[in-house]
Amino acid sequence: MYEQENTFYRANRDRFREKYVGKELVIAGDKIIGVYDDLDSAVDETAKTRPLGTFCVKHIPVDPAWETWEIF
Repeated sequence: MYEQENTFYRANRDRFREKYVGKELVIAGDKIIGVYDDLDSAVDETAKTRPLGTFCVKHIPVDPAWETWEIF
């Protein structure tokens, strides 16, 4: 699950880290469909227009050492 999103994230993570540090990225397939300040907003707002399970949220940490490598 979320293989395409993980691949997309890994291929672009350096660019995302420069542009979206500290943010939550909502990813569907190979597209960013939203950028939010917190996880609750990311899920709540995206779920208004897309069913749960059709998107994932990836946090871009301030410190890259805190990064989780897979999207859950």
